[in-house]
Amino acid sequence: MQLPQSLQPWSDWLHWLDLELQTVLGDCLRRLHPLLGPLSGRLQGGDPEPDGLGDLHQRGSYERLLASEWLLAEELPEEFLRRAVSAEHLFVAPQYRTHQASGTLIALFDAGPLQLGAPRLVHLALMIILAQRARAAGAAFRWGVLQDADNQLYELETAAQLRHLLGQRTFQCVAPEHGQRWSEWLSAQSKPWAECWAIGQRLPIDDMGLAGRYQVQVQQSLDGGSLEVEISGARRARTCLPIPPVNVGLRLLKGEFQAPAAVEGRSAIAAPRVLLTLAPVISDAGTHIAMVLLDQPGSLILRLPSAAHKRPPTIHQQLWKSCGRPLAMSFVGRKAGALLRYDDRLSFWNVGGLPDVLCPGPEVLKLPSGTATLLACAWLRDENHGRYFVLDSQGRLARWSVLRHASPDEPPGTCLLLADHVLGLSKVDSQTLVYVREEAGQLLARTACAGGEIRQIYRLGAAAGVTQILVAAGGHWQKDFGACALLTPGAAGERWQLLTRSGSQELRLAPGWRGFGLWHDPVREGNSLVLLGPDRRTVALYHSGEQRVLFSCSDEVVKSSFCSISGLIAVLTGTRELLVYSLAQERMRLQIHCNLKPSEELSHA
Repeated sequence: MQLPQSLQPWSDWLHWLDLELQTVLGDCLRRLHPLLGPLSGRLQGGDPEPDGLGDLHQRGSYERLLASEWLLAEELPEEFLRRAVSAEHLFVAPQYRTHQASGTLIALFDAGPLQLGAPRLVHLALMIILAQRARAAGAAFRWGVLQDADNQLYELETAAQLRHLLGQRTFQCVAPEHGQRWSEWLSAQSKPWAECWAIGQRLPIDDMGLAGRYQVQVQQSLDGGSLEVEISGARRARTCLPIPPVNVGLRLLKGEFQAPAAVEGRSAIAAPRVLLTLAPVISDAGTHIAMVLLDQPGSLILRLPSAAHKRPPTIHQQLWKSCGRPLAMSFVGRKAGALLRYDDRLSFWNVGGLPDVLCPGPEVLKLPSGTATLLACAWLRDENHGRYFVLDSQGRLARWSVLRHASPDEPPGTCLLLADHVLGLSKVDSQTLVYVREEAGQLLARTACAGGEIRQIYRLGAAAGVTQILVAAGGHWQKDFGACALLTPGAAGERWQLLTRSGSQELRLAPGWRGFGLWHDPVREGNSLVLLGPDRRTVALYHSGEQRVLFSCSDEVVKSSFCSISGLIAVLTGTRELLVYSLAQERMRLQIHCNLKPSEELSHA
């Protein structure tokens, strides 16, 4: 992934971290770097020396005014004065030559009890900043521990050396003799050193005898909510850094710089090849995943192993008649049901009780075959009714019904058009769905049930600029408004408006991040946005202004799905790797490759 321009100077070190840690540590780098001040003359190899003439500037001393400007003063003095008032005079700027540094920048860290925990995060940031500072000056960088009696210095070339810093711990606080020992050792070295930085808390710097010293005092605030950093060198500066979320901070302190591989749920077996153009379908119970097969007409069904058993998933195929093209898919119990098109006819495959019907004309319902996405659909059923809802590509919502008691108003197989200008459709429980449509410039959310009636209508606000709607499932929709999110795209990133019973909240995503699901956590009673990163490999959760990486993929995600009822995320990568993550259980449920060709399936049978 391409780092932001502001983090490019430290890209060689930040690439050791995953996206979530880059975001947190990168914020520390941006805050701390300006406070260190300019490079000292000693680190630059001496003060710059004049080396001829440089470019032309509109500011400078009149001793360096361009000769042609003096000629203008003699010939046209009024023009000369006008140019002076308007700052249009041109001056010759001197050219300076800097000497290549021959020394070493040294950072000495306090590994004692006062710096355990959150202050070590500042150590990580300063380690990277000082390493880049030395590289920019052409100097070497070495680091050590103030309490180290052997005066060992280390490089910073790999992530393992960064972890080595985190592993340095001692029960000794820094004492004056520690600094004096380092000062004597450095003075005895034949290779010159440039800057020496001491990083810790309550450092007795004046008694330590470190010449050319710079110090950074790091301590946690009294309320424990931030880190106070005071830098003393060529100048004094002070700042407060926010403490990152607990899960992120712990990963940094443990040296877990990359998101843990999803070993749990990884399957050693492979599944038949599936289409990369159609997204996975998730059952409401969160127990099954369905995908359309590539080499045969039908679907691949994966039954997820239970959380208590570490056995492979159950894999089987459900085939339909050849030439059938899937328009929509949803689970009907444990089986995958689909709306298939056979030329001028529609077939409700595995949707019990619905007969084949003639395909409605495009003026009624637009159902193009061979599309790259499945249409939104929902199957609702109660004791007396079964209804199949489909949202076409033009925003028209229709349904077909199976009734226990025949009704002359709705014969079996009749396509009933319910609404147009529909922007979104989502099933929120086994007998209820929510759809949002535009009416007179306003967005209205409506709930429909298996019985067919429209229960509630909620006003969401103006429809102008809204391009996508996400709905969170939950029992609130039975009698009240639940939660939904409205997307308004922007040049600076997606802007979502989260609407709940308690009010409205605006969520602004960083450029490149895309929301594709809204999750209502029934335990914490909060709503979170499910995100796909700009690298199309990272899946994250956005909640209360904080973004947490859930998992990363080895290849780019081509299709993603989210079931707000079960809280399952399913992503399919370009290498046909399926990853299934449970938000409710906060763990990976399945990781399997769906790339077996028909000949290979026989050998694996």
